[in-house]
Amino acid sequence: MSFQSYGFLFVLLPVAVAGWWLLNWRGHGRLAQVFLLGVSLVFYGIGSLAFLPLLAGSILFNFFVGKGLGRVTRRRKALLVLGLLGNLGVLGYFKYTNFFLENLNLLLGTSIGALSLLLPLGISFFTFQQIAYLVDRYRGDKADYTLLEYACFVSFFPCVASGPIAFHDEVIPQLRGVEGKGPTAQAMAEGLWLFSLGIWKKVILAEAFGGGADWGFSNLSLLNSTTALAVVLSYTLQLYFDFSGYTNMARGVGKLLGVTLPENFDVPYQALTIRGFWKGWHMTMTRFFTRYLYIPLGGSRRGTGRTCVNTLIIFLASGLWHGADWSFVVWGGLHGVAMVADRLLGSRVEKLHPVLSWGLTFGYVNFCWIFFRAGSIGEGLSLCRILARCDFGILADGFTGQFQLSEVTWLARQTGADMTRLALLMFLLFLVGGMVLCLQEKPVARRSDKMTARRGILAGVLLFWSVISLTGVSQFIYSNF
Repeated sequence: MSFQSYGFLFVLLPVAVAGWWLLNWRGHGRLAQVFLLGVSLVFYGIGSLAFLPLLAGSILFNFFVGKGLGRVTRRRKALLVLGLLGNLGVLGYFKYTNFFLENLNLLLGTSIGALSLLLPLGISFFTFQQIAYLVDRYRGDKADYTLLEYACFVSFFPCVASGPIAFHDEVIPQLRGVEGKGPTAQAMAEGLWLFSLGIWKKVILAEAFGGGADWGFSNLSLLNSTTALAVVLSYTLQLYFDFSGYTNMARGVGKLLGVTLPENFDVPYQALTIRGFWKGWHMTMTRFFTRYLYIPLGGSRRGTGRTCVNTLIIFLASGLWHGADWSFVVWGGLHGVAMVADRLLGSRVEKLHPVLSWGLTFGYVNFCWIFFRAGSIGEGLSLCRILARCDFGILADGFTGQFQLSEVTWLARQTGADMTRLALLMFLLFLVGGMVLCLQEKPVARRSDKMTARRGILAGVLLFWSVISLTGVSQFIYSNF
């Protein structure tokens, strides 16, 4: 099930919120957790029923390995290695087996057939959450949870599909803390505001930009340099509004249930350096790789050379985590190289004029997104060649036609308006509006989700607009990772 569906909006979500708070308010905390687990499994199972046993098995395996790490005093490292291999083995089998076979065939000239494997929903996210749990247990974290509490945490439906990557000590204490309590009006209002903002980002903005990006990458032969640039910008904005929209919705649902999930975005497109970009983009993934890979590798404690190598390793790993294709590895490598350059150049980068620094950073991020979106390295290079031709001209009608909102199109046809010019105008409005939203958004330190009368009205408008536009909305991009 997805957030942007009528079943979730009008059945599962209200039932989940009402049942959770009613049971907790009456003092039935354990029964409330059973109810929450059931709702989460229903959410996960609708559309992913075949993988429910995998999720359940993963929860049981990691819970008992974690219990063992908390009890045994000998061979703890061996037990941790077992837990890590179990998690990475399952992730690797479903996500990377065919990638491995494909490259093996290319290397050895063999013709081993690909396996018919589907990627389980959210496997990259709940695997990382549980790896973090096992490592924390190995490091001495008490983490004295019941199986029910742990299962609620791993399967927690607001973030099981696409994050944010929350840690056990962030979620479980909050699930415990609401027993005997009822919801507060302010928390419910904040949750509704975040959810309304998030669904509007996804349904209206991300879907419009996604249509343009999909058309462009499917019709490379029809692109001139102007349209190619517009396609790249469209994907840049689609990805932002799609994933930040999901995170807003997840955090909004969490607040409706009395749980504050971690922030995942902090004005990344306002960054003046690549380092600044990664401080604000997919923050929960960045902190996972920093805490559980970069620091164990030595971090920045062993000299500049080792620091640069460690940086490249975590960005290559990040690229491969996103998808089983060399284009993702190239994307991660490009960011790793930029991060190394940022570190080596140091103060020289900081001396650049802010406008120039922002332009270079934003331009490089856009360039890297080409390989993130492309189906292969070759496809990404083809788009780069189109941009390099400097063959500037008018935007392709097929591209701008993707930005025609059905409501506006219907009204324009009644008045006999020029549909080609209208499509171009709609694209420009979306582009300017999308960039303004990204560049005017407040940083986390100055941001408030507090509901006001003005926000209440705006939330109602955004939610209504999104609900009447739900037909044909695609899945979230990060659900595929």
